[in-house]
Amino acid sequence: MSSSLRKETLSTPSTAAAVAYSTAISLGAPIAIVDDATTATTADLIRDSTHLLKLQKAVEIASLSDSHKLINIIVPASELIKLIPTLRDLAQNKRAAVLHVPISSASDVSDILSVRDSGCSLLRSSSAQQAVDFALAAALSAQKLGTPFIHCFPESTGSQNIQAYKSLTDNAEIASFVDSKQESEDSSSPVEATFSVVSQALKLFDTRYSPISYEGAANASLVYVTFGTEIAAEALGEAGAVQISLLRPLNMQAVVEKLPQSALRVVALEQVVRQPTPWGPMLFDLAAVLHSQEWEAQTERKRPIILDAVSAAPAAAFSTQQLAQVTKHATGLDSPAHFNPAQLAGIAEDGAQTQSPADLSGLSLEEKRQRVESIPYGQLLRNMFKDRLNVANAAESQTIWGDAGRTESNPEFGFGQLATYERERAQLAQAVGEVLRDVNVPLSKALHSALSLWLGGRDNAAVATAEQASEISSLLEAEAGAHPALETVQRLRGRFELRSNWLVGADEWAYDLGNSGVHHVIASGLNINMLVLDTAQYPFAAENKHGARKKDVGLYAMNYGTTYVASVAVYASYTQVLQAFAEADAFPGPAVVVAYLPHSDGVFSSNYSPIDVLQQSKLAVDSGAWPLYRWDPLTRDSEKRFQLDSEKLRRSVQDFLKRENVLAAVGATEAQLSGGLGVSEERHTGARLARKARGDVDAL
Repeated sequence: MSSSLRKETLSTPSTAAAVAYSTAISLGAPIAIVDDATTATTADLIRDSTHLLKLQKAVEIASLSDSHKLINIIVPASELIKLIPTLRDLAQNKRAAVLHVPISSASDVSDILSVRDSGCSLLRSSSAQQAVDFALAAALSAQKLGTPFIHCFPESTGSQNIQAYKSLTDNAEIASFVDSKQESEDSSSPVEATFSVVSQALKLFDTRYSPISYEGAANASLVYVTFGTEIAAEALGEAGAVQISLLRPLNMQAVVEKLPQSALRVVALEQVVRQPTPWGPMLFDLAAVLHSQEWEAQTERKRPIILDAVSAAPAAAFSTQQLAQVTKHATGLDSPAHFNPAQLAGIAEDGAQTQSPADLSGLSLEEKRQRVESIPYGQLLRNMFKDRLNVANAAESQTIWGDAGRTESNPEFGFGQLATYERERAQLAQAVGEVLRDVNVPLSKALHSALSLWLGGRDNAAVATAEQASEISSLLEAEAGAHPALETVQRLRGRFELRSNWLVGADEWAYDLGNSGVHHVIASGLNINMLVLDTAQYPFAAENKHGARKKDVGLYAMNYGTTYVASVAVYASYTQVLQAFAEADAFPGPAVVVAYLPHSDGVFSSNYSPIDVLQQSKLAVDSGAWPLYRWDPLTRDSEKRFQLDSEKLRRSVQDFLKRENVLAAVGATEAQLSGGLGVSEERHTGARLARKARGDVDAL
């Protein structure tokens, strides 16, 4: 039933405008709006301009060390990847901020899922009314928990009436919720605490709302699982559906409880494009749930088959007949599999970008370079850098995996290409500088302005774009022959665009670092990025088949002190991979990213079990055998140069340091021993503590 808090009917030009109005007026909180169109439609609703902030100002306020203010930001999904460092900072510093993200396409959903491991809670609403209610619930939860939220909602334009709220700042029920201490708050886990708080916040606006809900037949043998999208009960037929509105942090116990005992098949119904693996992100969450301690505690339950239905079409696009067709197909699958439900049901998809294995025989060098995108990390590189991406060696060749082969495929050959590009770009910058300083060179105002802009931002991807390069080239053509000094600039005009240059290789390089491309890249000091893939199964072997000992590529690179280094695992933290790639690309020098890819059938294989890959990645990362980290030697604050991103390992280190501090504090005080404590017992206690300390260190 509806909440008694509702006070007025609001006519808005878009859902985003309604969300902006509600968070700014109902809660009296400042809001930043990134999208110009939303700003224009919202300005008429929010008369008080003090509520409207620029994005940078909002982030600055939210990031202040002494800030307890709630900040709301409406931002397009396409901007989220750029904000990954900010999102991580907000999460680590426990700031009350909410990013409201309108969804208008499957591409938007993909962008949102790209930041699912940023440390922010992730909440999704499925209607215009829910968008307003969930926006307020997310804001109140962020205030109560002191943590950032990402709230995504379906965007719709055109006049619509939504139940809104007048000021809630003086409402006793709201004040009681924000100020009250959560039951068992100190003892509950962050996952349980967040789930409980969000559940309470949602029910303030409608008692039917829940972070995770179930719809459909009570004894369903096939159950769909969606991220915040509703499937009508009448469309489900004999199937069921679990709607996960709060995806991060994921409460596995709640998911287990919502799945009916009768479930034999669980289908992740995903709306995703540009996915880096054949399996969608929800599939890996489901695999984690069905192999979790929470599931294992259900001793009498049979583990259902996991299926992955990935397409660009939202769940709402399937009619009753079409969903019945998908259900029939899925019911006939007896082993883990993935399929496209939209193609099966005859639904047109917009922007789907899926890849499948191809015949490698007879491919040209360029086609082989493009094949880099068929591996998860390769496609991530393409998604991030798009046309800027330049992989300089043919990753499909044998040489990249440590054997002899074609010269143009060799990583050293690729390095030579990139080194030439960097030298020529430096020559272009010098030539442009000389032309601009020479008053005798006749330059048009347009060309002078364009060259000046490029020279000042030539290392900024937002400035040195392909569009700007084309504009400068056109201006140079128009003024060709005006002065001999322009000849060098004209000759090197192909270097105006800033490319993201990468070499891709395998861990075989790690057995002979001194003679491999790794050493050449690091020692060069040039702005070249290297991606080194490790496909070893956990636990790792110390030696290869030839008896050569494997070396730590990351540690080797860090020892130089001038190289950006990151260790990543796409199946453990998707968001951390994106942040590492972005930082490596922005670093003005060599960068090495070592990436874990446990594919037993080879790096280019798509024939692998998602459960095996997930388990391998989790074991390797959680054990510390494959730590996730980032090292930036140019960070001014020396304490922040090394960032340990392995969540479980970081908590272990923090717990260890806390125990060390306690022991140090105890040791610094004068011992007060009772008369009954004998010397032998004292020695026994000291030895026991020493053994425990050594055990903690060994475990770490």
